[in-house]
Amino acid sequence: MNKFQEFMLKHPYISIAVIMPFALAFVLGVFSILLNIVFPILVSAWLAGWIYTAIVGKSVNKYYHRPFWYIRYD
Repeated sequence: MNKFQEFMLKHPYISIAVIMPFALAFVLGVFSILLNIVFPILVSAWLAGWIYTAIVGKSVNKYYHRPFWYIRYD
């Protein structure tokens, strides 16, 4: 392990070039999950609540104070 650390200290650019593809794959995976799953779920929940209040006839002002009013915050 000492030889590995010494090599990394002597050649920082090579070390970063080797580590970067793995870091890039990790970041792309996280962003892919966020952009393809998490954000669409949040936007669709917000839109469904907005459509529900429009159909039921409740005030839309509650969205400015608590956008996800149907979820308990406490």
